[in-house]
Amino acid sequence: MHNIWLIVQREYLERVRTRSFIVLTLLIPAIMTVMMVLPAKLATLGQKAQHIVLVTSSRQFGETVRKHLLSAAETSNENQHGSETVARRAAPRQDVIDVDADPTESKRTLLRSEVASGAIDGYLWLTDQAIAAGKVTYYSRSLADFGESSFLSRELNQVILFARLTKDGLAPEQVDQTLKPVKVSSVRIERGREVKGSGGGKFLEVAVMALLLYSAVLFYGISVMRSVLEEKNSRVLEVLLSSATSTELMTGKLFGVAAVGLTQIVVWSVMAGAIALPSLAMNPAYSDLEIHPGVLAAFGIFFLLGYLLYSAMYAVIGAITTTEQEGQQLQFVIVIPLVISLLMMVTVVRTPNTPAVVWMSMVPFFSPLLMFVRIVVQTPPLWQIVLSALLLALTTAGTMVLGARIYRIGILIYGKRPTLPEILKWLKYANA
Repeated sequence: MHNIWLIVQREYLERVRTRSFIVLTLLIPAIMTVMMVLPAKLATLGQKAQHIVLVTSSRQFGETVRKHLLSAAETSNENQHGSETVARRAAPRQDVIDVDADPTESKRTLLRSEVASGAIDGYLWLTDQAIAAGKVTYYSRSLADFGESSFLSRELNQVILFARLTKDGLAPEQVDQTLKPVKVSSVRIERGREVKGSGGGKFLEVAVMALLLYSAVLFYGISVMRSVLEEKNSRVLEVLLSSATSTELMTGKLFGVAAVGLTQIVVWSVMAGAIALPSLAMNPAYSDLEIHPGVLAAFGIFFLLGYLLYSAMYAVIGAITTTEQEGQQLQFVIVIPLVISLLMMVTVVRTPNTPAVVWMSMVPFFSPLLMFVRIVVQTPPLWQIVLSALLLALTTAGTMVLGARIYRIGILIYGKRPTLPEILKWLKYANA
């Protein structure tokens, strides 16, 4: 046990003192922050007051449309959340809107030349004939993007519908009441209590923590494989074996790298909490963002067990190969369950209690991700969580035992990569 602890210390200190660890630990949160802030900044670049002309058959109707569009644009700029507002903010600001009640071909030609010269940004052909045909056209120097088209279509439809209903004899107050949208709020029943929210926070929680779990298990598993290959090729292992057994070397290496991974995740979490959580808390779209202590405990358990399971297999690959290229070819078999788990995330989020999802979350090679996602989305019965963790722990222990036997002989074998029958013989020799 003393030797294992010394090896854990060696593996941990060797990695956390490197420049690459420090740079990567600080760089990842910085990149994530830039990815969150940069799109919003880029979206505002180049925005300027738009000057467009509404061509209508009636000036009174044109003024009504003008006031409605200006009011809707101002409202969309004030609202800073919701998927609908994202599309509306993407539309250019329509600060200057003129109304022209001369829908003639000569006027169309004149407006076209003004658009080409830059005198105006565009014009909207909103005549009675265009409305009746359902083909209103917006002309500009560049094609309107999806957000602008959606914004104009939505607001014009509302104005036209209002005009048609009032024309049929309904009072404006009745029309406003009829067209008043109905907002559907989301309420989850979690642990016997009602939790209001849009679901954005819960989705963010699932996505961030599951991807963190996936990337950490994969990244540090590969780190173990590379470490074994480097020490094997440099013959350092032959020196280490003089003071520790191969099982102690493998166990110490796995737990040492796991400690490095947990350290990095803790640093990332603290930095993310300091940078992102204040802004997310002010956004109603993520009002239900609440990481329960039980979720954090589940993350730690499934991260550690999943890491040990996959890292033991990566250590075996490092022991039976002689070059990193050979290791990369073999690691494809290990990565397949992780990729399948990642692809299953959407299904698990939508239907966390279907038989297929339940049984897949019990399979040790899938459970680090799938069971964790089920816990976050809709906590399954306690017996399922315990059974999944127990099966994962037993499989991890069995894999580490078998991996240690292969590791014991493989780290001292150089030259040609062993075949499967030879690896099976190693298990017998090590057992003997």
